[in-house]
Amino acid sequence: MNNNIRAFIALDVSAKGTLEQLQHDISTFSRWDPLLVKPVKKENFHFTIIFLGETDQAYIDSIRTRLSELLFEPIEIIYKTIGAFPSTNVARIIWIGIEEEGRRKLVDLANMVLSKIAHVGVICTKPFVPHLTLFRVKTGYLKMESILSRYEDKAFGSDVVRKICLKQSILTYSGPVYSDIFTVYAK
Repeated sequence: MNNNIRAFIALDVSAKGTLEQLQHDISTFSRWDPLLVKPVKKENFHFTIIFLGETDQAYIDSIRTRLSELLFEPIEIIYKTIGAFPSTNVARIIWIGIEEEGRRKLVDLANMVLSKIAHVGVICTKPFVPHLTLFRVKTGYLKMESILSRYEDKAFGSDVVRKICLKQSILTYSGPVYSDIFTVYAK
């Protein structure tokens, strides 16, 4: 029997209605075909710190122990900047970023998390860049010039990051389903 869990560590957000409204505004403006561009479900909004992949249950338990040692304060952020991966000319992922001070604080928190789990052998080679996925392009690529010019330098609302979650991801035909395995709350 396989004891592996598809897992990742993320910072959860609470202003899901604000982000969902932004998705609606972008979809209405862009007139994207909903069969080609899929919005992320609001219950799946988060900032991924590290994707762990298929992870053994014993390893998950060690990660939980290390995460339980974290102490952090709530972090206020302001959503700002729309972007795309791999680039704005060939977008597959459309994301929202945050303003500079909140970005710096989230990077510091992510580095604390990565430092803690490094003690159990989890090594992250990519720097954490705070972005929250709003849409995934299912087929082909999008050009984002009109979207970027419309939303350039706009603030889209604020939020407070109050928890770090070790999450399970189950892939289904209708998209991923995430559930919290373990949560650390801000003090």
